Amino acid sequence: MWNHIKFIRFIKKHIPFNLRIFLIRYLVFIQGFIYNLFPKKGTWGKEKKIFVLLSTDYSNLGDHAMTFAHIKLLRETLPDYAVYEVLVGDTLKSLKSIKKCIGDNDIITLKGGGNIGVEYYREELIRRIIIRMFPNTRIVMFPQTIYFPDTEFGEKEFKKTISVFNGHTDFHAFFRDKISYDMIASHLTCYKYLIPDIVFSLKRINIADNKRHGAMICLRQDVEGIYSDKDKEIVSRILRTEFNNEVTYTDTIKDYKILTKDREKELIEIWQAIGNSELLVTDRLHGMIFATLLGTPCIIFNTYNHKLRGQYEWVKDLNYIYCIDLDEKEIRKTVCKIKNREVKMIEQNRFETHFKKIKNVLRRENG
Repeated sequence: MWNHIKFIRFIKKHIPFNLRIFLIRYLVFIQGFIYNLFPKKGTWGKEKKIFVLLSTDYSNLGDHAMTFAHIKLLRETLPDYAVYEVLVGDTLKSLKSIKKCIGDNDIITLKGGGNIGVEYYREELIRRIIIRMFPNTRIVMFPQTIYFPDTEFGEKEFKKTISVFNGHTDFHAFFRDKISYDMIASHLTCYKYLIPDIVFSLKRINIADNKRHGAMICLRQDVEGIYSDKDKEIVSRILRTEFNNEVTYTDTIKDYKILTKDREKELIEIWQAIGNSELLVTDRLHGMIFATLLGTPCIIFNTYNHKLRGQYEWVKDLNYIYCIDLDEKEIRKTVCKIKNREVKMIEQNRFETHFKKIKNVLRRENG
């Protein structure tokens, strides 16, 4: 929740893994104990309710876009339900008051993303607590990517997650890439589905001022970033040459906290920036998705896990989205293709049948 503070990001990146895991376990346990004694009082109404738990309260615009799309889909699908967003930092605080008010027809939804595993261990632990705490409530986990390290610890945590999922009688798990789905599907007895990242449900994004000029670079600087400053300089140098020095730099993680009241404004700003570019070069999953929905040509570089590649598989046939290695010749060749090709925009209802699955679960039309 403090990722907008550079010092915190530095500490997270350099703290030993085992110590980080121990500290997260300890903090979640202590917080759970305290908030069980002194819970946050909820202002929940008596109408039918749908909760969005673990919602985004930090500086990652990709995660804010997921929450934005998540809530939009809920309101369109269940207009007769009141939607209550509970931020990740407030989720443990609020569970006891939610438990007291939740009705038979109410639904709990869990934020999607790439936090099943130990990389974002706080979310993993809190999600397990939620699923265990509400055994008789329909729980819908929005599209997720799974990543557990190939270690004894990773295997043990993977089995714990499977056990928690299977221990719930009305848990609906949505996965956003085939690798994740194939990894876990055979182990699950709960309901499981494969659909794209929830941000794709926004369909085409239209911005008012769409005058494209120059290239934009959006490369990771966090724990998932694998490219060196030298690699980034190669990319920058090529684009400065190809676009007459008209190159801008951005990131989907900001150096300030994004409040929920500013979420849509911040998203519109980055959509306008990407939509007004001739090319986006990124290793950010939601950078690629934003470019796809805006019709902006995009070159993506792989990261160390399958999160980005998994979403690319959904759109790899589009003639303006390219996944390549960070290689100078390959970059130049791809930029040349992009400059000489007219964009064939993604179809407006491309993923409608996929998102119908999650809508049917929410409407209880799946049985």
